[in-house]
Amino acid sequence: MASRTKQKEEARARRLAEEQAEADRTQRQRRMFMLGGVLLLAVAVVAVAIAISSSGSSSTAGSAAATPKTPQQHQQQTQISRQVNGLLAGLPQSGNALGSPRAPVTVTEFGDLECPVCRDFALTSENQLISNEVKAGKVKLLYKSLQTATQDPATFGVQQAAALAAGKQNKSWNFILLFYHEQGAEGTGYVNAGYLAGLAQQIPGLKFTQWQTDTRNPTLLAQVQADENSAQAQGFTATPSITIQGPKGPAPPIVGPPSYSDLQARIKQVS
Repeated sequence: MASRTKQKEEARARRLAEEQAEADRTQRQRRMFMLGGVLLLAVAVVAVAIAISSSGSSSTAGSAAATPKTPQQHQQQTQISRQVNGLLAGLPQSGNALGSPRAPVTVTEFGDLECPVCRDFALTSENQLISNEVKAGKVKLLYKSLQTATQDPATFGVQQAAALAAGKQNKSWNFILLFYHEQGAEGTGYVNAGYLAGLAQQIPGLKFTQWQTDTRNPTLLAQVQADENSAQAQGFTATPSITIQGPKGPAPPIVGPPSYSDLQARIKQVS
C-alpha cells in the first residue's frame, strides 16, 4: 500500500495536470475567438467588395442588379432625389457630419438605415432640424451606425459602409436620406448591389467609380464597428438613439424618435 505521503504527491500531480489542461483549453478557446473575429471582419470586407463591384459590371454602372422601375416609380424617385438634394443644397458636409463645423451644438443619431422608425424620424423631426437649426449654423448633425432592424450583419456592414463611402466625397447625408426615403419593407431583403448603386447614382456630383472603390476600404467597416461599440458602451439597444452635446455639456440621451419640439428643448438646454 502506498504511503500517505506518496498518495498526497500523486493527488497533487493529478491536480496540477488538470489545472494545466484547463489552462490549455482556455487558451485554445481564446485563440479561436480571436480568429473568429478576424474571419468575420474579412468576410464582411469581401462582401462589400463583391456586392458593390458587381453593380458596375455592366455598361451602365450600377444597373446590373437593379430591378426595372415603372414610369411612375421613376417619377417618384426623381421627386425624392430633388427633395433630398434640395434640402441639403449649400450645407457643408464632412464624412458623416452635416452642418457647419463651428456649430455650437452637435446632435448625433445612432441609426440603422433599414429601421422604419429611423425613417419616420428622418422624414419628420430630423428634416425640420436640418431645415432650421442646421441651416442656421446652430447645430451640426452626426450619423453613426447601430444594427437593430437589419437582420443580416453582413448586409448591415455593406449598406452602412456604402453611406460612409459617399461621405468620402462629402455626400454621406445625401445617401442616408435617400436610403430612408426609398426604404423597402423590413425583412424583405431588398438591399442588394443594385439598390445601393441606384442610391449613389441619384446624388448629383458623386463620382460613382470613386464611390465603388471607396466601398472596398476596410476602414469603413472598422468605423461601423466602432460606432456600434460606442452605442453599446452608452447602453443603446434601439434606433434611433440621439445624443446632444453643447457648450453647457451633454443633454440626457434620447432613445426612440423624438419630436422636433423635444429636440429643440434639449438643444436649448445645452446651448
